[in-house]
Amino acid sequence: MLDLIEKKFKLRKFLDIFTIKINPNIITILALIAAVIAGYLFYEQYVLFAGLFVLLNGFLDILDGQIAKKFGTSKLGDFLDHTFDRLADVAIFSGIALSGIISNELGFITLIFILLVSYLGTQAQAITNKRLYSGILGRADRLVILVIISILYLFYNLSIYYGILLILIFSIITFLQRFFLCYHAIKSS
Repeated sequence: MLDLIEKKFKLRKFLDIFTIKINPNIITILALIAAVIAGYLFYEQYVLFAGLFVLLNGFLDILDGQIAKKFGTSKLGDFLDHTFDRLADVAIFSGIALSGIISNELGFITLIFILLVSYLGTQAQAITNKRLYSGILGRADRLVILVIISILYLFYNLSIYYGILLILIFSIITFLQRFFLCYHAIKSS
């Protein structure tokens, strides 16, 4: 889906405006800080502001990759990017789960499946030397849904519930898709 967005809106050309020669790890750290703030704002039920920080987290996450592609990547940068993305997911979804807007159970089971989806992506990398990003719902898609439901929350309080439920269902499907892809990769090797 992110490729579609990039092509349709020429996101890369837009990002070039912000692509400066800076260590992309600094942008990765700023992205994590934005996610922690988003999680806190969700926890405090400042949902619209939380959504804006989710948007900032997603923008910075894309930007750090763009900077790394333009000026060079490193194993440390890749490690930090993937690790901080998981920490960002934990911060954001823990804030939602503990906010009282939805049940703790729904929030934490969603977080568990999000982490399992990511785990299978890295597990595939360990098996095949290629990171697995396929599936119906990736990180960028989750962030887009979070931003949309944060805006809709102003008009419809159940938007967070239904949005998180949607993320959970799609994460379960993505987990199963990646599981079977990894399984078949092991069986065929």
